[in-house]
Amino acid sequence: MQIFFNKRLLLIITAFVALSSGIGILVYKLWSAEQQPLLTIDVLKSEVDDTFEPVLPGPRINFPDDFRVHPKFQHEVWRYIAMLDDSEGNEYLVQWFLFRISMSEDEGTGWESPQIYTSQAIVTTPDQVFRDQRFARGGIGLVGMRQRPYQLSIDNWSLRSFSGSPMPGQLSISSDQFDINLANELDTPYVPLGENGYQVTHELMSRAFYGYTAPYVQSTGTLTIGTQTIEVSGSAVFNQVWGTDIIGQDQKGYNQFMFRLQDGRVLSVTKTRHQGDMDSYHYGNIYTPDGGHVALKTDEIEIHAIGSSTLSNGKTLPLQWVVNVPDYNIFLTAKTSRLEQWVNLSIPSWSGRVEASGSINATGYLQLIGY
Repeated sequence: MQIFFNKRLLLIITAFVALSSGIGILVYKLWSAEQQPLLTIDVLKSEVDDTFEPVLPGPRINFPDDFRVHPKFQHEVWRYIAMLDDSEGNEYLVQWFLFRISMSEDEGTGWESPQIYTSQAIVTTPDQVFRDQRFARGGIGLVGMRQRPYQLSIDNWSLRSFSGSPMPGQLSISSDQFDINLANELDTPYVPLGENGYQVTHELMSRAFYGYTAPYVQSTGTLTIGTQTIEVSGSAVFNQVWGTDIIGQDQKGYNQFMFRLQDGRVLSVTKTRHQGDMDSYHYGNIYTPDGGHVALKTDEIEIHAIGSSTLSNGKTLPLQWVVNVPDYNIFLTAKTSRLEQWVNLSIPSWSGRVEASGSINATGYLQLIGY
């Protein structure tokens, strides 16, 4: 099946990938049952309804109500990231993203559904990076959500639980190259992002989204690569965000960081990048094991690249960073020991584990979009 997109369409989805991040959606129009041609970006722009719900301060995230899909908002993303180890201490990284974009606020059934979905699964082993992706239209039984018991799925990829919430839950993904089977237990309650679930992503441009996160998830299970099955365990994060008009013409990408600090805190910060002379914008959150959290504003976060590396594909990427939050005595220098982690899917990105030192040691995750 052919899939057509251009740079503007790509930017929409790539900016939407980060939880607590500057986010947007890459939209794919699948062929209809009669295999009519896919829509162009110009048609998509003209077709998108302008009456989606705005994202405004005031409403609070409510559980379990907000574990559902939010079709009145144009964009939505679910994001799962697990940093795992096997019995010998070898490191693994599992990433699963599910993106939704609505082409209209009107309801539709079957092939008339306005909901378009795309998903990515990425498994990084000590030696290789494996990846796969799925595309589907809502309304035809290939993708969707059930609230109780909870099930979020696309094709044969799913996150399922026996309750009305995502965790505790089982992540199951099967592809030609790998299988993922991970059981996930929630250590602390779900945390609304930003202020009561309202996360500002740029104050001057009045951009924001709604969302929540589970920053403390214990994950155990198996990864199967070819004929080899590996038992792994570690820590994961799961989140869901939704909104409308999240990205503008000026934004060209973002850098997303997540650090698990040695004292138990979790720091998640994002640096958005813009065209021309416009300064980058920072935002993020600090979480604590007791369920507390602090929303960080742009003037409270310092993020600077201090070194670049050239990959085998010729791309030069900033893979050494300083990330500081002075008011909370966090001063980190982060780097990766593994350069070749570029993923050339419909959402091209570099993503991998990093190590950080400074005022406190930390293990972390870095994702670069828009390079």
